[in-house]
Amino acid sequence: MSAPNTIVGLGARTDHIATVPNVDPARLQLTPEETAVLSLVGRVERIELVLSRSTLGEARTIALLLSLRAKGAIVPARVVPRNQPAPAVDAALAEEVDLEPERKKEIIDLERALDGLDHFAVLGLRPGAPATEVKQAYYNASRRYHPDRYFGKNLGSFRARMERIFRRLTDAHNVLTQQDKRDAYLKAHPALAQAATPAPAPAAPVASPAPASAASYPATELTPLTPVPRSLTRPTPVAAPPPPTPAPVNDAESEARRAERQARLARHPYMARNVKLSELVARGKAAVARGDWERAYQDFHQVQTLDPKNREVATLLLEARKKHDEQRAAVEVSRGRELEQHSDDVAALAAYRLAYSLDGSNAEAAYRAAKLGLQQGQDVGEVRALAQRAVDLQGARVEHHLLLGRILMDAGSKKLAKRVFEDAAKLEPDNAEAKAALKKLRWTF
Repeated sequence: MSAPNTIVGLGARTDHIATVPNVDPARLQLTPEETAVLSLVGRVERIELVLSRSTLGEARTIALLLSLRAKGAIVPARVVPRNQPAPAVDAALAEEVDLEPERKKEIIDLERALDGLDHFAVLGLRPGAPATEVKQAYYNASRRYHPDRYFGKNLGSFRARMERIFRRLTDAHNVLTQQDKRDAYLKAHPALAQAATPAPAPAAPVASPAPASAASYPATELTPLTPVPRSLTRPTPVAAPPPPTPAPVNDAESEARRAERQARLARHPYMARNVKLSELVARGKAAVARGDWERAYQDFHQVQTLDPKNREVATLLLEARKKHDEQRAAVEVSRGRELEQHSDDVAALAAYRLAYSLDGSNAEAAYRAAKLGLQQGQDVGEVRALAQRAVDLQGARVEHHLLLGRILMDAGSKKLAKRVFEDAAKLEPDNAEAKAALKKLRWTF
């Protein structure tokens, strides 16, 4: 059973959350509501204080915090009291993600060193390395730092770190492989240009004259003074060596060269981008076909980030997000019921509110949130709105009308309560609660 003060995906209400350093809201495409909640977090803040300060309501704020966590804008944080020494381990290393500790440290160290590295150093090359080495280094680095290598894994804030590293690698590659940009870069960095200038090659040694040989003597010295019979000068017949046959074409080698050319072409930033977009769209559509809306949403969201003008994907993303939120809402309703069975009504109410914030057409979430809210003395206006929404969505369920009628009676709206109980009596004429309420409300003034 979850603790009453625990929020799934965030932690205890007394825990802290922190904004990821150097986060760019524009790059993450945060909504205005997400930006507002992120400003409440600031550098670091306790979850319960963020919820209390938000004007969007607790359920909606929790949903936005979960969205910010998924986008890599916030992470759980551990605050060390002032009277205790700070831990020697970097706080970012404590984040729970699907990466090995050594890999996490490597990413953190490289990201922090980016601003102090030149284009050659960031690729791990010596100054003046030729374009061929730059391309190979970029390819090798892409295999280590491209976020898509860890597709489907929980990267948390490390996704944003790896995206920043990959952008820096791409910038270095683009500059150093285009001659005009490379020349301008070296001109702007004389120290790199000087280090890249090769040392003058030593003078080629003068070849000493070869010793005299029979081939260097005049031909007259080798010519016999007297004719020699032809029979004596004719060499003994020797089988002529077969003519050299051309080297057989190594099909495997040719295939390897062709594959290398294709791989080099695929690594071109423009081609790689188009190929990646096509793969993500195809994978997202396959996820839609099998009903995996979470995976579809992730794929289409990534495509929209890379290609914001793609209208087809924008439409697919909206549908995937809607279905994804509906699925999550259904899961939260099931979790709320389980919590109710364990008498954890506080946590159950939070689950129902979260479900309704994800899917405003979930009548079950609205009804159960209103029911528990009424029992726990929550804000009357919010409880009444939830109950009314449940009636609007599923007006054929008598329990929805009965709950709304009770809330209206407690609020003093007897005329409205009478109408609601009359509707309940039409649905179920023998309902004892509806009969008793109508008898009590027979004279409303």
